[in-house]
Amino acid sequence: GQQVVKLVHAELTSLLGGQASELQLAGEPAVILMVGLQGGGKTTTAGKLARRLKGQGKKPLLAATDLRRPAAVEQLRVVGGQVGVPVSEGEGKDPVEVARAAVAKAKQEGLNPVIIDTAGRTHIDQELMAELTEMKKAVAPSEVLLVLDSMTGQDAVNVAAEFNKAVGITGVVLTKLDGDARGGAALSVCEVTGRPIKLAGVGEKLDALEVFHPDRMASRILGMGD
Repeated sequence: GQQVVKLVHAELTSLLGGQASELQLAGEPAVILMVGLQGGGKTTTAGKLARRLKGQGKKPLLAATDLRRPAAVEQLRVVGGQVGVPVSEGEGKDPVEVARAAVAKAKQEGLNPVIIDTAGRTHIDQELMAELTEMKKAVAPSEVLLVLDSMTGQDAVNVAAEFNKAVGITGVVLTKLDGDARGGAALSVCEVTGRPIKLAGVGEKLDALEVFHPDRMASRILGMGD
C-alpha cells in the first residue's frame, strides 16, 4: 500500500511541475503582467507579490491599468499603501498607454520590477484578450502570470486554457489554496497549459503568498497533510 502511495505521489509531483518554479525577472525594469478574470484576486495578489519582492530587496512599482472598474485603481492604491510600494496610475483612458507610462516611470526612477494589474471580466471576451495582447506587445513582460481562484475547480482549467491560447502565459498563481479545495484544479491547469504554478495565495493577509511546491501539493491532494 505504501509503495502505491509513493508511486502516485511521485507521479502527481511530476504532473504538477516536479519542482518549485522561480520567477524570471529579466530586463531593466522587468515587467510582470498579472492577468485573470474579475474576482480571482488579481489586485490583491499583485500587492502580495510586490510585498514579497520588496522583502527580497527589490524596488517594485505597481501599475493600475484596470480602468473599467472605478474601484480597481483605488483598491490597488490602498494595497500599495499597505505594503509600502508606489503605484503608477497614469492619466487617460487607454490601459496600454498607462502600462507604457509605468515602465517609463520605473526606468526613470530606478524601480524594478513593474507589476501591472490588468482589467478582468466576469467571463472571457475578445475585447479583453485584444487589450492584453496589445499590452504584452507594448511592454514585453518577462512574466505573464495568470491569477486563478482555486475554488472554481474545473472552471479554472477552461479559463487557463483560453488565456494561454490568447495571451500566452508563463505561469500561474493559484489563490485561496488555504480553503477546502484540495487542489485538483492545480493538476489540470498544469496539464492543460504546460505552464508551472509559480505561486500560491494561502490567506487574506498581504504576506500570505508562497512559492508553490509541487511535492507538498501532491501530499495535500492525497490527504497526507502538507
